[in-house]
Amino acid sequence: MICDRLKILIKELGISQRQFAMKINLDAGYLSRIIQGKVNPPDRILLLIENVFHVNKEWLENGTGEIFYNCSISLAKKQVLESIDSLNDEQVHAVSSFIKYLTEYKPD
Repeated sequence: MICDRLKILIKELGISQRQFAMKINLDAGYLSRIIQGKVNPPDRILLLIENVFHVNKEWLENGTGEIFYNCSISLAKKQVLESIDSLNDEQVHAVSSFIKYLTEYKPD
């Protein structure tokens, strides 16, 4: 059922139901009813989930295939980039300096 796959997806993303709902501009209470199996999500909600989280449509609707469709950026990299979006300029500069250090560091 879609409600079970949504639980798996949210766990895989490592976010709360509330955060998941916010990312797709959905009321958290409505998402809760979907996850409980009380409400079937309309197609527009499924489309949002597929696009925002790069979820394989076949997996979401039928449970077949991989959870995420193969895209050019890994989930881990996507999560890092999303985290950077929440930083101020000084924090972004610090992260940038750290990344520069990591890419230039050559252990003996």
